[in-house]
Amino acid sequence: MLNSTWKFDNQTEGFICRFAGIQCWHPDETRVLSISLPDMGLKGEFPRGIQNCTSITSLDLSSNELYGTIPSDISRLIGFIVTVDLSSNLFSGAIPSDISNCSHLNSLKLENNKLEGLIPPEIHLLKRLKTFNVANNMLTGPVPNFVTFPIESYANNSGLCGSPLELCVTERVILKLEKIVTRMNFIELSKATSNFSQDNEIGNGMLGKVYKALVPNGWTVAIKRLQSSEDLEEEFVSEITTLGILRHPNLVSLIGFCYERDERILVYKYMPNGNLHEWLHSTGDKARLLDFPLRVKIVVGVAKALAWLHDGGNFHVVHSNISTQCILLDENFDPKLSNFWEATFVEPNDIGSNLSLSPMVEFLDFTTYKKDVYKFGVVLLEILTGKESYELSCSSQNLSSSSFASPLDVDKLLLGQGFDNMVMQLLELASNCMKFIPDQRPTMQQVYQTVAAIA
Repeated sequence: MLNSTWKFDNQTEGFICRFAGIQCWHPDETRVLSISLPDMGLKGEFPRGIQNCTSITSLDLSSNELYGTIPSDISRLIGFIVTVDLSSNLFSGAIPSDISNCSHLNSLKLENNKLEGLIPPEIHLLKRLKTFNVANNMLTGPVPNFVTFPIESYANNSGLCGSPLELCVTERVILKLEKIVTRMNFIELSKATSNFSQDNEIGNGMLGKVYKALVPNGWTVAIKRLQSSEDLEEEFVSEITTLGILRHPNLVSLIGFCYERDERILVYKYMPNGNLHEWLHSTGDKARLLDFPLRVKIVVGVAKALAWLHDGGNFHVVHSNISTQCILLDENFDPKLSNFWEATFVEPNDIGSNLSLSPMVEFLDFTTYKKDVYKFGVVLLEILTGKESYELSCSSQNLSSSSFASPLDVDKLLLGQGFDNMVMQLLELASNCMKFIPDQRPTMQQVYQTVAAIA
């Protein structure tokens, strides 16, 4: 059995340079150059004592019965290693990203183990790597973009995808969407934002930070750089799928996207008036500038967009994430719906076969649309009352009561301006949209017709 506490130094019994499989830099010293112990019947975990072999450049423990994980701090143990062969063992867990700090490494053989998870993208930092093999493991996710290795290096990992293997689902979608939305270069976007400088930051949301930038064609754009992009792959694809296919005056314009290594970036037309939430809940005078006719204009635009998404085009879409924060305002205060990262295509006809969007395509029932209707009702109440959405978590009983639909609940800035009757009609509409039973809520087409008539 290989003792993981073996010190690998001159305190070990015997003269280490005379051990089988041990080669030293010079016969008369104890500096180990290489350890080669393949097919020796060794058992145990990876020997951490190897860190005492500070000059080792080659390690071959292949074809044994070693188990456990490869140490997460492996570069601290064998920092100057050139070749590593741990193939044909029982190692499990993830390939540690720290392996990328073994900067002299030119051969890494990990095939025929039980390794799982992603191949760490940091491996592309190993500029000297000439041999790489992870075949016959349980690895998943995309193959990192680095020096091309033959397909045999990745064989029999059913969850791996990307060149030289079959394209990942995301990559297949991206290739199709390149025909609709411009694919942009990371270096170009980094330059436009002064390397994503905080000085250019205009927002920080759940998916990442947003930057204002001027791109080479002279357009002013908003650049959203997703954080933890590996965890947000589906949201990224959903956003470019929806906004790449759909075009409407009240949807934000997606100008381009970047998909490089671990970078996921979305580029939109810049909206100079920010989002509706900022105007409604600003501590300054913004709310005062948002008079009733302007608020109604915004309500009509949002209702029109949702009605069109639900029933107006070739593709029926449920937004699923409507709030005043995702309603952007252009220079004329025309509303633009954004944040389609939770959007779902409903009854998409031939969209699945045409665009291979299976992760985002769902065949849902009629009540799915009514989730958008409910959230529209919350937005409408927020616009009319000036209250935050979390203050509007009212029960259906409250919503149906005459006391709730009262001028006392309305933003004081809207009262006494000659619009009180219209305000009450909109309050009643909000109440109907937020009914507890989905089937009792109106459709978005009915909502749009109502607000258009009121306006």
